[in-house]
Amino acid sequence: MIQTTLNQGYRQAKVTLSALLTILLIAFFASETRAQDQGKQLFEKNCQVCHKLGGGKLVGPELMGITQLREREWLVKFIRNSKELIDSGDPLAVKVFEENNKIPMQAFTNLSDAEINSIIDYIGNWKPEEKVEFAVDVNKKDGFTEKEILRGERMFHGLIPFENGGTTACFSCHYTQNSDTINWNPSAYDLAVAFMEEDGMKIYESLSEPTSEVMEKAHREYKLTGEEIYHMAAYLSHISGHGTEQFKIFPKKLMLFILFAILMTLALIDLIFTKKLKYRFIHLIILAVGVAVHFNIAMVEAQNLSRTKDYAPDQPIKFSHAVHAGENQIDCRYCHHIADFSKSAGIPSNDVCLNCHNVVLTGTNSGKFEINKIHRAAKTGKPVEWIRIHNMQEHVFFSHAQHVNAGKIDCETCHGPVAEMDIMKQFSDLSMGWCIDCHRDTKVNFKDNQYYSTYMKLHEEIKAGKFDSVTVEQIGGLDCMKCHY
Repeated sequence: MIQTTLNQGYRQAKVTLSALLTILLIAFFASETRAQDQGKQLFEKNCQVCHKLGGGKLVGPELMGITQLREREWLVKFIRNSKELIDSGDPLAVKVFEENNKIPMQAFTNLSDAEINSIIDYIGNWKPEEKVEFAVDVNKKDGFTEKEILRGERMFHGLIPFENGGTTACFSCHYTQNSDTINWNPSAYDLAVAFMEEDGMKIYESLSEPTSEVMEKAHREYKLTGEEIYHMAAYLSHISGHGTEQFKIFPKKLMLFILFAILMTLALIDLIFTKKLKYRFIHLIILAVGVAVHFNIAMVEAQNLSRTKDYAPDQPIKFSHAVHAGENQIDCRYCHHIADFSKSAGIPSNDVCLNCHNVVLTGTNSGKFEINKIHRAAKTGKPVEWIRIHNMQEHVFFSHAQHVNAGKIDCETCHGPVAEMDIMKQFSDLSMGWCIDCHRDTKVNFKDNQYYSTYMKLHEEIKAGKFDSVTVEQIGGLDCMKCHY
């Protein structure tokens, strides 16, 4: 009896101990996972801008394997404040500093020891993802059947559910129709172009290994099978060659013009030949209204000829002036750097963009997708094909140097509140009347301006008190030959 009781107690203790060990192991691994996740988040937020893991040198050195080369205590000090360690004469810190073009690493005094150690643990434990093998070619780019393309299209539009979940249809984010407000997600056509480019987007990696926080949130619920990715590739291949549906503006004025042309013709025929309507004043009213409508449409269209106010074409990259000129307060003439001495303000080259985007690799709103377009263009040696928005007529001479440099005119005077525009558009109509009004009203920065030092008579009249300011009109701003030489 005693032996039985002891055996039962032993078994119960054994079960309890096993349960406790299991709980402890689960808690340990959960804690490790949380620590690794924290390290990953801190690395992506603070380190990823300058360092790569497994991708070679970026601004700073490659970090894979760094935990085997350097002692942890030294790494903690260097991450917290590298300059302090260099100034102390630490030979290893000085060596790293000199090997990296004497560019000091940013200090991270805001991070605790635990946070820095979690970054080091993440780097030490990081391993490249094993490549998943599929039974189909998930990166095939052409040669798809009509049936495969159709199935991919139905998946994209949410008509066929994904096998492993994912409730939101792809097209709800990756739009197929353009709009007049910015959508930071890449369009279906953007995805197709990126997919078809050599060394471009790989669908599986984009879905399973998101490269930015934006993508990670958006794609978290999707675990596509190889077959599903294959059909998506088929649809993107089709879009790259055929495009997507575009908005078609209904030609209201044209239809109104044609309608009154028909009514006027019928009124004339009835008035002269058929004489079905008893009262002739009806014919006269139709003719009078028709002539007025036709005259108005002709006059308005003639006035708007070559004027493109509010023109806002789709650019190859979602570049937001509100982000760059507004939030980050980048001077207009940093990107348009020839405006001071050229007729044109210039379209920025890839190199100008990469001055910042060799370091800033992720956009707050768009992730890496839009910025990667610049890097892909730089690899091919082809410029990004920006679409010019402001186009003066060929018979008009206009110089940015004359206005920006000599005249000291702010960019916003002609281009509007650029710092508030996500989608850049033509703010002014650039008509002759608009230019003349500006020349009549705008006062020239005449004093202490070397460019206007030769206008001796005007300077003497200002000194004599005849007037206190000079407008553009007074220095020949309304002379026909100034603009129409």
